[in-house]
Amino acid sequence: MDSLFAFCTAIYTLFLLWIDRGVQAIGKENKNRVVPPSLQQISVIVAARNELENLPRLLKSLAALDYPKDRLELILVNDHSSDGSREFLDQQLLCPGLKVIHFYHDTPPLVGKKAAIQQGIEASGFDILAFTDADCMVPSTWLQEINRSMADNVDYLLAYSLMKRKTESGIFRLKNFERSIYYALAAAGLHYRIPFTSSACNMVYRKRLFIESGAFEGIGHLLSGDDDLLLMKMMPHLKRGAYNPSLNMQVCSIDGTDMHKHHNTNIRRASKFFLHPWWLKGLSVFVFLYFCLFYRSFWLLLKGKSTALLSTSLAIKTGTELFLSIRHLRLINRSKLGVLYPLQIVVFPAQFIFYALRGTLGRYRWK
Repeated sequence: MDSLFAFCTAIYTLFLLWIDRGVQAIGKENKNRVVPPSLQQISVIVAARNELENLPRLLKSLAALDYPKDRLELILVNDHSSDGSREFLDQQLLCPGLKVIHFYHDTPPLVGKKAAIQQGIEASGFDILAFTDADCMVPSTWLQEINRSMADNVDYLLAYSLMKRKTESGIFRLKNFERSIYYALAAAGLHYRIPFTSSACNMVYRKRLFIESGAFEGIGHLLSGDDDLLLMKMMPHLKRGAYNPSLNMQVCSIDGTDMHKHHNTNIRRASKFFLHPWWLKGLSVFVFLYFCLFYRSFWLLLKGKSTALLSTSLAIKTGTELFLSIRHLRLINRSKLGVLYPLQIVVFPAQFIFYALRGTLGRYRWK
């Protein structure tokens, strides 16, 4: 068993180093990208269901965007809300020029958020489509960064998003460290043209790419997947993907303190395992088994029964994870989050294992 853990550690380490190479490469590409000679037209689309508490904060941030009004359009799709969002949006003065679509009918086979997004895309007049969530706040420089990154032949763009429980709360949450790991995977995936994952709260793509990829055809009946599953459909048609690590493009998501909501979100994400291609399933299974072996090795280390081979393997695993994490955190200008790694080294594998098992059972609630 010790030899198996050592062998898997070697594979795991090589994989992480490969991911780091992709992250640094795509970050350098974005840094060296030439700014377009003129500002491009951008459509901002937000789908919101029962987000009355978050809407004022979102609209204030959209109204503060530093971008010519004739070069952007703001579209918010009120998706079957029943919490007073409709009345608020009909009377709001926070965001002049906001185009509101009240969406209260079914459009089979599209369900959930995809149906609302489809409404927004159909109503948009520009080719560049920028997406965020209703519980987010975008920086005033958001569209300036999107304009810069969507140069050349880039037609898909991702950027980091920071999570807070409250507007005034700090950033030192294990959730933010965990998100940095997934964003590193997403960034490397765009560089290598291997769609590991994506995130809809700070995502940009061209309408042309959406249409050429068949839109939500084949995945529209699923409650989730408007980001990662859509990217998998888009990848064969994608000219170039980009990742913008700048603070000027990072949105802030206020996810509140509803633990049941967080739990359901994690289940929903993990439930997509059976929808992934075989290579991603294989990678997920490998990581699942490796983390199980890690806990065995870690337990033996705590009991003082670890062999030299196990101790060396644990040291290599820890060093490589820390190397990748710090390099990506430095890229996104969030180096201070690295102090959370000592906790994350124990917590993250446990969470991964739990939701991998729980996600296969399905049965989650989406709003």
